[in-house]
Amino acid sequence: MQKISSYIFILLIAFSSLEANAQATTNSPYSRYGVGILRPESTNQNFALAGTGIATRSFNSINLLNPASFSELGITTFEVAATNNSLRMTDGKQNQYQNHPHISYIALGFPVIRNKWGMAFGAKPYSNVGYDYSTITIDPNAGGVSYYYKGEGGLTNLFFGNALKFKVDSTSMISFGHQLSFLFGNIFNDRKVILSGLPSALNFWSTENTHTGDFTNSFGVYYQKHFFNSKKERYVLSFGATYALASELKSKKTETIRTFIGNIDFGSIMDTISYSEDAPTTTQLPSSVGGGVSLEKENKWLIALDVKSTNWGNIKLNETITNYKNNLSISSGFELIPKYDAFNSYFKRVKYRLGVRYSTAYLSINNQDISEYGITFGLGLPLKRTDTSVPSINLGVEYGNRGIASNGLIKETFVNLNFGLTINDRWFIKRKYD
Repeated sequence: MQKISSYIFILLIAFSSLEANAQATTNSPYSRYGVGILRPESTNQNFALAGTGIATRSFNSINLLNPASFSELGITTFEVAATNNSLRMTDGKQNQYQNHPHISYIALGFPVIRNKWGMAFGAKPYSNVGYDYSTITIDPNAGGVSYYYKGEGGLTNLFFGNALKFKVDSTSMISFGHQLSFLFGNIFNDRKVILSGLPSALNFWSTENTHTGDFTNSFGVYYQKHFFNSKKERYVLSFGATYALASELKSKKTETIRTFIGNIDFGSIMDTISYSEDAPTTTQLPSSVGGGVSLEKENKWLIALDVKSTNWGNIKLNETITNYKNNLSISSGFELIPKYDAFNSYFKRVKYRLGVRYSTAYLSINNQDISEYGITFGLGLPLKRTDTSVPSINLGVEYGNRGIASNGLIKETFVNLNFGLTINDRWFIKRKYD
């Protein structure tokens, strides 16, 4: 019971840190739209596999990409990870650099009935909003018109999932999983329009603060088949699929629209055109479907491929030059363990990981698609193993690009560093000896 309390205490402390950093984890102009930049669903192992894992399993680590994988947990597992996002933004003429460290997720998973029923819960950022930029256009009548945009916030995901496993035959198993998520948070948007060519003209200022809190559901299925080669070496072929329901999250919006004279720093409010407080509204999220396949030589290597489609095109934005599009993401990862039982050689027991991913645009601005790609590599560093624990430190690096530096848009080059800790213990098992 003391160890259980310790895990829960660590979970609460880490969650407090996650909340404290929720509004400072991005500074991207592309986070202005919708709920912001979506955060990865990957965990310690999946990060360095480019977020691949719909059809992967683990006895002693948590996989949040498919809730059906929770049934594979054979030992109580606690995971926490921190990520540092380094970002370079350019419009082709000027460069800007940002750095944002934050807690990327915390999770606790355990077998309720080993080899039959697994459970996991935790917290992670769902999306982040953070931007502060301006643009200038020339109007033939008003002269220069300056637009100032600023926003912050995001949504946090509290999740709870269960999975059940059933025997198909002597070499095959199938698992079904469900994850209930509670998404909540605040998103603040501020916009000013200043007629800089007409100093005495009335300027425009609008602010929005949207608070969201509601539940979403996702489902998963996982099938695995074991077989042996002529050397009696064991292989596992796995298939996985996931489906997330479209959601209209209950939200409340406070909005103020004012006019003012002067510049952005020293303006005087002239009139409040409209004001609404806590007006009921909804925040729309799309449905998605994903599929994956993996082949594993147990304790030696793993290769996996994921494909996921998200129906962003069904969601409308209140923008004239910006719209959502259905998007497709593809990722693949490879993991190698030179010799898992080489206790006289540490680096032969290290897990070496590599991955690549590409995502077509779900956001189109000025008829320009904002696509994204990334490459990853990392290490799974085993710590001292005991009869009840197989802990590890997981390190990962991702390099990638988002957007393009043309047509008035921004190209973002990012380097993400991930540090993850996995610790294990056996609960509910009585000791034979004191």
